[in-house]
Amino acid sequence: MLPITLVPRSIFGRLFAGLWFAACVSLLVFAYVQRGIHDMSIAFIWLLVFLTFPVGIAMVVIVGPAWSWLSNQMGITYDPFLDLLPYWVVLVGLGYAQWFIVLPALLRKALRAHVGT
Repeated sequence: MLPITLVPRSIFGRLFAGLWFAACVSLLVFAYVQRGIHDMSIAFIWLLVFLTFPVGIAMVVIVGPAWSWLSNQMGITYDPFLDLLPYWVVLVGLGYAQWFIVLPALLRKALRAHVGT
């Protein structure tokens, strides 16, 4: 059984995770500051997909229609910033899990298997 940790073990891993998360938060700040620009949401989504690639590609296709349906059912009116929050929360959460939990665990497992042979 692999020990799964939520925080990277190495200094480099922690630094990279911190920089990655800072970029994600900066993107959220960008979306808030530029919420009056009509194309801001397109840039936001593409940059978020870039930061969370490859899981971001699949999830943006799921989150968009799901949030559209849910906000329509709940009578939530469009807001250029608030409509991007579900994308940010889901993609950043899954992107973090992908890059800093699952991938390191798989690499550790592969290294153990390689060393054991």
